[in-house]
Amino acid sequence: MKFKFNLIVFQTFLLLLIGCNSNLTQKKSIYDKEIQIPDSLKGKDLEGNEILLGEINIDQLKEYTKNWSNTYNPKTDILKKIKPLIKKRDMVLIMGTWCEDSEREIPGLIKILESINYDTAKMRIIAVDENKITPNFIEKDYDLINIPTIIFYDNKNEINRIVEFPIKSIEEDILDILSGKAYKHAYYK
Repeated sequence: MKFKFNLIVFQTFLLLLIGCNSNLTQKKSIYDKEIQIPDSLKGKDLEGNEILLGEINIDQLKEYTKNWSNTYNPKTDILKKIKPLIKKRDMVLIMGTWCEDSEREIPGLIKILESINYDTAKMRIIAVDENKITPNFIEKDYDLINIPTIIFYDNKNEINRIVEFPIKSIEEDILDILSGKAYKHAYYK
């Protein structure tokens, strides 16, 4: 009798254990989140394709551009030099989700920033149309020439910017800008 009771308790324990474990594996991680892009940020390019317009966050950008190639491999020795220089700096990224130059440069920029643990949540990201404007004209204060444009700030003062493409490489240009070297973007006059 005691044996049957112990067997029943043991079997019940196993069923509970199996049931609990299968339940745990079905739960999503708190880091698995579905990114929503509101319709208010969606527009059309000149060919009628959907694009993002306005101020977006890094998660929305990554969700929208998840099919863009991300094969860029930044130089780790340069990243180590950038990391202490960029911590207290702010950035503005102005780009177009329709733009081939943005598609070429932005995945590498994101990889660099994530590699050095830059707080991308504090980076202002503005998605413009083919005329380099947004519905609310939030880009007007940035004196755009071409996109993508990556602007670096120190205490709300512009240090410098990368315009359309880097002169050396994204990380080398960032290092030159943040270390105070005489950097001139491709359209500097």
